[in-house]
Amino acid sequence: MTLLQNLDRLVYATRLDRVVFMKTQPRTFRWIPLIVFAALIVGYIAMASTGSLPARRFLLGWSLFYLAYLTAAFLRIFGPRFYATESRPLDERELTVKSRAYAISGILLTSFAMLGCFYMAAAEPLGYWHPRIPNDWISLGLGIQAGAMLLPTLIASWLQPRPTVDIDD
Repeated sequence: MTLLQNLDRLVYATRLDRVVFMKTQPRTFRWIPLIVFAALIVGYIAMASTGSLPARRFLLGWSLFYLAYLTAAFLRIFGPRFYATESRPLDERELTVKSRAYAISGILLTSFAMLGCFYMAAAEPLGYWHPRIPNDWISLGLGIQAGAMLLPTLIASWLQPRPTVDIDD
């Protein structure tokens, strides 16, 4: 066998073909995005704050934050269908769920960003914590991006009815 044939067999053996060719069945993740949100927040706080062991706390926060970031990207892929494929276009119900989920998440993200702007403006005069070093600002931006990936998945999962239980499973 050639190298390309071996790599092709590896893709099918690891089931990466399901991700690449979008063969997976959409799922509703109702509680997992909330856990990922909590991990993002805890990881950011651990990265941004200093404690008695700053190196250990920073590395733990960093790993938790970026693991939650990657999980947010995968939840978007394996969650409710937002994108049509060539073989399966979105039906009317999926289009409605998609538009409602993006509209609600856009409103929530914009509202939280506005509240964050007001907080950042008032934090220093009041003596509250705010990001000071560039790494904190970069992580905050990545956290907002992860929220933009997670919110539509969370909202679309709650907008859809629960899947029916099949007795044969």
